[in-house]
Amino acid sequence: MSELLEHNQTNQDFANRRHFVYRGPPIIDIHAHVTMTSGDEKPDGPAGGAGPTGSGEAAAVMLMAAQEFGIGRTYSMLPPQDIEPLRERFGPTLGFNGMISKKKIDDPDDAAYRTLDEFLEAGIEMVKLWSAPRGRDRGLVVDAPWRIEGVKRARAAGIRTVMVHVGDPDIWWLHTYKDTAKFGTKADQYPPFRKMLEMFPDLNWIAAHMGGNPEHADELEAMLDQYPHLNYDTSATKWQVREVSANREAIRSLMIRKPDRFLFGSDLVTRHRLDHCHYDSRYWCHRTLWESNWTGRSPIADGDYKLATGREDTPELLGLALPADVLRKVYRENALRVLRR
Repeated sequence: MSELLEHNQTNQDFANRRHFVYRGPPIIDIHAHVTMTSGDEKPDGPAGGAGPTGSGEAAAVMLMAAQEFGIGRTYSMLPPQDIEPLRERFGPTLGFNGMISKKKIDDPDDAAYRTLDEFLEAGIEMVKLWSAPRGRDRGLVVDAPWRIEGVKRARAAGIRTVMVHVGDPDIWWLHTYKDTAKFGTKADQYPPFRKMLEMFPDLNWIAAHMGGNPEHADELEAMLDQYPHLNYDTSATKWQVREVSANREAIRSLMIRKPDRFLFGSDLVTRHRLDHCHYDSRYWCHRTLWESNWTGRSPIADGDYKLATGREDTPELLGLALPADVLRKVYRENALRVLRR
C-alpha cells in the first residue's frame, strides 16, 4: 500500500467538482504568494526573491491550477524584485501587495521606507503589515512608529487598502506561544490593530485569515460592528477548514448577515518543487468549504488537529453552502469595491 501524500490523506479525486455551485465571473484571490523561485530555496524559508534571474515556472504551475478552479486574478505578496518579471509573463492575472517590513529589529527605519518606495514604483495596489506574534522579537508589531509612518507614506502615494496579519490559531498558544511574557496572549494581539483602525479610518483594512480568529465568530462580528472599514479574508487552508468547519453555523450566519465584509483568499505559496496536485488540494478545499454542503474529512494532513485531538485522521470539512448572492460578493465583488477597481 503506497504512503498517503500530505495533500491527499483521503484519496480524494480533486477533479470531482460536481458540488461546486458558483457560476459567476472569475474569482479574485486577494491573498497569495506568487513569486519567482530558485532551486536553492529552503522549503520552509522566505518565499521568492530570485527576481529576473529566477524561474517563473513554479508560478505558472500555481496559476494554472488557480485558473482551473475559476480564479482569474491573484494578488501576491512577494519581494519587489519579483514583480516585473512576473508581470511581464502573467500580465493582468496578477496584482501585487507590498510589505511594510524590516528584516532585523535594529534595521534603520529608512530601510523599510526604501523597500516601500520600490513597491510603490512597481505599481502595488495595497500594502501589508505582517504582525504575527512570532514577529515581535523583530519589532514587527502592527503599530510600530515606523509602520505608522509607512502607512502614511503609502496613503500619500495613493494606496487605499492595508492588509494585516494579526493573531494566529488558538492552538498555537499551547505550543509555539506558550511563553506569553514574550508573545502575549491572543487577546493582546488586537489592541495595536484597533489603534491602527482608529488612526486610519479613511483606508480599507483587510484582516487576513478571518481576522486571525475564525475560532470566535462573536469576536469577529464585534470588530466588524465597531469598524465599518474593516474586512476579513478567508485565507489559510488548513486553519480555515479546521476551525470554520468546527464553527460552521456561527461563521455561516455571520457571512450571510455581513456579506459585504469578506473576501476570498487562499494564502497559497509558490515553491520551486511543489506540483500541480498540491495546489489542487488547497483550491479544492476552499471552494468546497465556502460554496458546497460537503460533509467529509479534509484531504490535507493537519498537525494542529492531531495535536489538539490526538487523532491520526484529518479534520472534518463541512461546507457552508453560502447563498449565490453572498458567494458573488465574497469571491469577487467585495475585492473590486475594497480595491476601488
